[in-house]
Amino acid sequence: MAQAQNSANMEEEVLVTGYRASLLNSTAAKRNSVGFSDEVFSDDIGKMPSQNLAESLSRIPGVRIEREVTGEGQQISVRGLGPEFTKVVMNGNSISVASDGSLGSGQKGRQVDLDMFPPELFSSLAVNKTSSAQQVEGGVSGYVNMRTIRASDMGDGSHFRVGLEGAYNEMSGETSPKYSFLYGYDTEKFGVLAGIVGKNSKSRTDGFESVGNYQDGCVAHWYDAVDDDDQPLGRKSGCIGNTEGREGYYQSTGANTFNYTDIATADYAAAHPGVNVGDQLDLNAVSGLTDEQLDNMKLPYIGRPMYTYGDRDSLSMILSAQFRPNENIEASLDILRAEADRSFVRNELVNIYRRNYLQYGLAWIPENIQLNDDGVVQSGTFYNNRSWVGSRAYEEELTYTSIMPSLHWQISDVFVMDLSGSRTESDFDRDEPYLLYYSAPGVMTHDYNSKMPTVTHSVDVASAGSGWTFGAGPGTEGDAYQAGDFRFQRNARTTETTSFKADFALGEDADISGIKFGVHWDENISDTTGFTGGDDWNNRVRNSDLNDNFANYVIDSPITDLTGKGVKGIASVNWGAVKDAVDYDNFVPDSSAGGDQFGSTIGDIEEKIFAVYVEGNSESEVAGRPFRTNFGVRLVDTEQTISANGLTKTSDYSRILPSFNAVYDVTESFKVRGSASRSLTRANPASMFPSAAWNGSGVDEVAVGNYQLQPFESTNFDLGGEWYFGDLGYVGLNYYQKDITGFVKPRDRQIPLREVQAAVEALGYEFEVSEDSLTDTQQVAVADCGGIKDGTCVTNISDDVNIEGVTTLTGWEAIWVMPLDFLVQGLGFNASMNKIDQDASDPDGEIFGISDTTNFTAYYENFGFQTRVTYTLQEGTETGGGWSPLLADDRAQLDLSASYDLPMFSDYNVTVSLDAYNLTNEPMRSVFESDGNTFNLRYPGATYTLGIRASF
Repeated sequence: MAQAQNSANMEEEVLVTGYRASLLNSTAAKRNSVGFSDEVFSDDIGKMPSQNLAESLSRIPGVRIEREVTGEGQQISVRGLGPEFTKVVMNGNSISVASDGSLGSGQKGRQVDLDMFPPELFSSLAVNKTSSAQQVEGGVSGYVNMRTIRASDMGDGSHFRVGLEGAYNEMSGETSPKYSFLYGYDTEKFGVLAGIVGKNSKSRTDGFESVGNYQDGCVAHWYDAVDDDDQPLGRKSGCIGNTEGREGYYQSTGANTFNYTDIATADYAAAHPGVNVGDQLDLNAVSGLTDEQLDNMKLPYIGRPMYTYGDRDSLSMILSAQFRPNENIEASLDILRAEADRSFVRNELVNIYRRNYLQYGLAWIPENIQLNDDGVVQSGTFYNNRSWVGSRAYEEELTYTSIMPSLHWQISDVFVMDLSGSRTESDFDRDEPYLLYYSAPGVMTHDYNSKMPTVTHSVDVASAGSGWTFGAGPGTEGDAYQAGDFRFQRNARTTETTSFKADFALGEDADISGIKFGVHWDENISDTTGFTGGDDWNNRVRNSDLNDNFANYVIDSPITDLTGKGVKGIASVNWGAVKDAVDYDNFVPDSSAGGDQFGSTIGDIEEKIFAVYVEGNSESEVAGRPFRTNFGVRLVDTEQTISANGLTKTSDYSRILPSFNAVYDVTESFKVRGSASRSLTRANPASMFPSAAWNGSGVDEVAVGNYQLQPFESTNFDLGGEWYFGDLGYVGLNYYQKDITGFVKPRDRQIPLREVQAAVEALGYEFEVSEDSLTDTQQVAVADCGGIKDGTCVTNISDDVNIEGVTTLTGWEAIWVMPLDFLVQGLGFNASMNKIDQDASDPDGEIFGISDTTNFTAYYENFGFQTRVTYTLQEGTETGGGWSPLLADDRAQLDLSASYDLPMFSDYNVTVSLDAYNLTNEPMRSVFESDGNTFNLRYPGATYTLGIRASF
């Protein structure tokens, strides 16, 4: 955003443009604020400092990016708390985006995905870290206002801005085109702006991922199971650790998710001269492990190399109109429409680290196993392995529409009225068919001693001609058969927000000295729907050609250079042919599913929120220096109606939210600030749905919703200040503390399966546990542990409850904006950091995901040339609990941006640009805290963007 600024000696007018103009405006906004806030302005009309709104915000101290698996910034966290604790508004109005967050997350909370909005359509992004009474409540950690562009931002008269870019991603090897067009016309009385931004993003991500924490195994043998009356239940496999108790059966310790066998298989016999198929082996000698080690050695739950590739088409449009009949009245209308269609394939090579049951002929023979001190496999060889591929064909559609009228009326010299309304709608549909198929048996080697775990197979898992079947094939005994699986997975979400705000100001300049008061009303609706195939779908799959001729549908891996050692590709399927085989497009699913493919309960929530506020602003002198204060109080009432699985529950609560901000000019260039406030964030709707359902495909867990969850509340204190040594340069240091109550924690209770029905019904929900109510997969799991009534199955009942104690966050923020014109004209840097700690009075109240962040940008602008290099570091942090808590690795990203104003086209302000993001292909990685081994790892690659833009 170009603007004129006076030099320090006031002798000449200097035109400051580009990135320096953005910093100059940010410095001025911070200097003039009362509370603790930071603002990012566009470098130029339609050009934010980064190509993504989340990336643009990341250079503000205390702001951390949450990234999609493609590496693109998607959501932001402020001061350590997750994205759901940041209130994101547009032009001061509440918004909601219906997307599910990053791939595989299935988020249905209050997060807002910023990648939905192109930065070309926004003029500024403001982050308020302290509260004032007039702000819409909902952000314990921060309040972000995204201001859309208007004609008045482009200047008087007619203005055009056009841009064309091509972004090359080194992982996909393809170029993604992007175009933008803005037209603005502004006069004294009337202004109109129209804009459009379109993009086709092509991406690919390689990686390794685990679905859960470490799981252990056991030695499996056949036994003939009988019931209490000695009636046969059929041939089963059990885990044995010794010969005590019932012959051929022993319930070993641990979760026993995968099986070993001591009977020689064909691949083992072929590799060991003198051994015949069917010979009994000494597993202690073969594996090098004791019975106890065999029983408890660990591997990641569903560990799998993976890749995903595809594209996302997006189109965004803006229309803004301003009408000024006189100098006292301005009416505005801002309309934004954004659409995104995403189509991609994801293939996962599951190494059957779960349920490789003996009765299906899938049990391993482990050889030369090396364990670490925690009993985790570091390397080894596994015979009789049948790789299990999961292929998903995603089709996603996301839309967002907002209509925001507003009226500003200067009724008199001392009285102002601002009226605004807002209506937003967002729809998200995800179709995610999931097809599972098996390779021929072979030898697998496993090496965990590197960042990217190395897994190799004697079977060519990248080739279509490797004996792929829709099931694991007949077992070694009888007709046991591990069938293939074709899961119908589809979900939809719709969000709506409707709001009205009436704000009044009394005083010649009420932001400096005067009274502000108002009334706000919001209605927020979020409806989620899950679709299931049911028996109709299963019958359709069974009767299709997939069972008999599955090999005809397999194709060679489209990826042949998978990142890391070992597997270089994963055989895929011809998804068009697969869908034709089951007449997919004509199948009508059942919309009564109680959950989605992520194992989460689905439902609807409606919130009606009424708030009134009053705040006073004053300016006085203390010791001859200016002292400004802002004091206010907001009263908010919330009514919630929550529905799921045919049940509807209601709740309501009211809160009083006081706030105080003050700034004192110690000298003309040195300011000291202080703030105290009370803020809230409402509970995640996904945790409140009144429902009880199995979580996952087994009987390991029942997820229960708690519709009576109270909001998170925080008492906030801030103290800090800045020293300004010019129009552009300053240093600042802030200390903050947040005392959070009502924080939600998961409550887990492990009880025998036979007691689960009574325990869930005691919470007010109907729930049946019987053979008739269990799926085939669940019945297998129950049979393996001895049945419902007399078996040893243990189920975890999980729900969320409010913590009674206090979790305290404390942190330091520092920022330094430094022009270096005294060294080289146009040279400078800006740096920021956030250091954060926590102390939870309730150990279960520890907050996952908080981390220290550092940002540094060096820039140079002169003679029409602009360049900057940005280094961003997010330090590692604990991201979750479980048998082995998880940690995110440190992640440092290096970005480069350069542009040059072509002098031969100066009348059209033609600029060519070159941007490079994630230059070092820094992966996103999380590890097991216990030993530092990889849990999830994804490589998004570097992206290089070449563009040209003009304005006239």
